[in-house]
Amino acid sequence: MRSESNGKKEKNLPAKIPIPHHTIPPNESKKVTEEHKNQPKNNRKRNKAIIITLLIFAVLGAIWLAYWLLYGRFHETTTDAYVDGNNVVITPQVPGIVVSFSVMDADFVQQGRILVELDKTDAKIALAKAIADLGNAVRNVMQMFEQAKQYEAAVASAKAEFIKAAQDYEHRKNLVDEGGVSREDYEHAVAALQAGFADLLASEHQYIASVAQIENTTLDTHPLVDHAKNQVRDTYVAYQRCTIKSPVTGLVAQRTVQVGERVAEGQPLMAIIPLDQMWVNANFKEVQLTKMRIGQPAVVTSDIYGGKVKFQGKIAGIGGGTGSVFSVLPPQNATGNWIKIVQRIPVRIVLDQNQIKKYPLRLGLSMEANVNVTETDKPFVPCERPAGPLYETNVFETQEQGAEELIVQVIEANLSFAFIEDMSAGPE
Repeated sequence: MRSESNGKKEKNLPAKIPIPHHTIPPNESKKVTEEHKNQPKNNRKRNKAIIITLLIFAVLGAIWLAYWLLYGRFHETTTDAYVDGNNVVITPQVPGIVVSFSVMDADFVQQGRILVELDKTDAKIALAKAIADLGNAVRNVMQMFEQAKQYEAAVASAKAEFIKAAQDYEHRKNLVDEGGVSREDYEHAVAALQAGFADLLASEHQYIASVAQIENTTLDTHPLVDHAKNQVRDTYVAYQRCTIKSPVTGLVAQRTVQVGERVAEGQPLMAIIPLDQMWVNANFKEVQLTKMRIGQPAVVTSDIYGGKVKFQGKIAGIGGGTGSVFSVLPPQNATGNWIKIVQRIPVRIVLDQNQIKKYPLRLGLSMEANVNVTETDKPFVPCERPAGPLYETNVFETQEQGAEELIVQVIEANLSFAFIEDMSAGPE
């Protein structure tokens, strides 16, 4: 019943209730009419802005597409690149106490420049002892040579005595049966013969023993003299090593040495950075290595010189693994939760040496590398490097200079003139 009554009421209501004109203020009605008039203009402006925006994006897209087609797909770029190079750590070859050093951080030094001086007192004492031992060895070996000649003469004397005893024995042997000599004299002759033979054997063995000490040698090549020579060389070099020189030309860095400090063998004192031995390690993403090959040209810029200096280089090698593999805690991906992370592999780029000399770099500087990957026919793995040193220094070769002259002086000072004359005369 209620529903029917409600339906009747709804049928009796008018379709549209007119709104009296006096309910809308005059000002509001003017605004409504103006908005209706301006609406087409606003729509045209909005459509125009949308079209302009689309055109801008289209132009930008076309520019990007042209850039990628003409340049981008042939080049790989990264800002994750840094200057690397040789870091020559200066360490003492002998322990000692530092008495002086002559350089500071950021100083430029030439190869062979004296950097640190160690106390030479112990080295002087050891060298003096080695010189004395060499002189003693020379004198002992001279005695060995003279003793061998002495035993040789003793063998000759014992041989003569043995011959004499043998002759006396033969004479008495024929006369003892006839009574020409007494039995006692005969027995004495027999004993003298046996004693002479024993003396001859003893002299010969003494001579053989003395010859065994000097056989196939001379005074200079005798093992005792050689050992003493080596001791002189060793102590002489240790004395020279108390002066620490720069093995390369470069900048001083990380100086930690102090005067009065006792340093151990191999302890780092400072570092020398050769400015002509630098390259760039560019860490490219693994997806960027698809077309990268050994020998491809690269252009590298640095923050220190800006874009006006473009270093020309080429790829010399692609790393054997990502940085995470060689870290202290390498990743273990065989776990339940795993997230793929794009890895980076270091690419070594060698630079033009003339540019490095003109615009010197420093280790660790930030660089931006751009590699031209057009030439994909080049190898991905470098060829075997030829045998031979890549970097070398001759500073340490001078440490033994002067040792041989000192050895000759010591030997000549301990030689006997009689021995020299005897050796020069030779056997008669």
